[in-house]
Amino acid sequence: MSCAHSSSETEAWRLRQTPQGKLVPGDLELTQRTLSAPAKDEVLVEVCWLSVDPYMRTRMQSSGYDYLNRDGMGKWTSGSYLSAWGLGRVLEVGSEVGDKVASGDWVVGHLPVARHGLVRFSSERGALPPLVFGAQQTAPVDWLHARGMTGFTAWLAMCHYARPRASDTVLVTGGAGAVGSLAVQWALTSGARVLASAGSSAGREWLSSLGVTGVLDHGSPEVFAEQLRQLAPGGLDLHMEQLGGATFASAIDAVRSHGRVVLCGLVSQYNEAEPRRAPPNLQRLVSVGARLQPFVVPGHEAEHWGRFQQQAASPPASAFAAPLEVIDGLESWAEALCGLLVSGNRRGPGKRVIQLQAFNPVDVQRRR
Repeated sequence: MSCAHSSSETEAWRLRQTPQGKLVPGDLELTQRTLSAPAKDEVLVEVCWLSVDPYMRTRMQSSGYDYLNRDGMGKWTSGSYLSAWGLGRVLEVGSEVGDKVASGDWVVGHLPVARHGLVRFSSERGALPPLVFGAQQTAPVDWLHARGMTGFTAWLAMCHYARPRASDTVLVTGGAGAVGSLAVQWALTSGARVLASAGSSAGREWLSSLGVTGVLDHGSPEVFAEQLRQLAPGGLDLHMEQLGGATFASAIDAVRSHGRVVLCGLVSQYNEAEPRRAPPNLQRLVSVGARLQPFVVPGHEAEHWGRFQQQAASPPASAFAAPLEVIDGLESWAEALCGLLVSGNRRGPGKRVIQLQAFNPVDVQRRR
């Protein structure tokens, strides 16, 4: 793709049709998209890495994603081109952003799910502008995970809202996933007794290696409920919920008087006809005087991003395990996203990302 052009073609993923129930690869299509030259507040980037996240399914729901109406970040309807948190290399710079970014720099932010794309540097009030890293730096892949939006989500859930204490018994469902894996480690820094669930044996083994008190299998609701009774006979002081469904109901039954619940997601329900269905025993939280705190990340950036970055760059968080589950090739996007919504369909713990081009190991900084 030429750097100097009036228009050009690139491969890009879009939503072919609104999913009816379970998202399948046929609901998405890889197609050719025409790109114009960068506007004065834009840069043209070569996309190198893309994050794959469960919340993307909510952007396809007719009743979902109403809380965000930013440029390029709203709902996806039939024909919508997709976007994701990602890492790219700048090819061409608009006339008004040369003081912020140069050709060859790395850019991290919401990028098109495409080989090339345009990224705006003027952002709405409160939104996070693209992050820029110098051309001479190694690929800053930490900003795909621990220092990026998944890391910010985990920090908001555990450090801003939940605030575990050393005396707490804490449960994190989906503890081997992108957000959960970091939330578990934040909880461990408090000295709390931490329990965590995973849908695969590899995920559970990884959680055990972190030093959690107990590991649960959320792949079977019955097994999960029994394990929770055994591991937390006195109940839960703090619960971070990410899955929804039967595991959420079991956790609610275990919440102690005046306990706290932080609701981060309902991933197991995203493919269902009623993706925001409440568990049938939600009333129990009222009965025991528990506090339920749902949250979404958009709207927190202006006040909290800076403090998160300070803490994430310092011990103990700077030593957190933050593995990447790397899948090669833009053409793999549909299978990678659909598979992420199926319990146990993971190659390993941590953050699932698509790598669009091969990198020499010395060019990539990865955490264990």
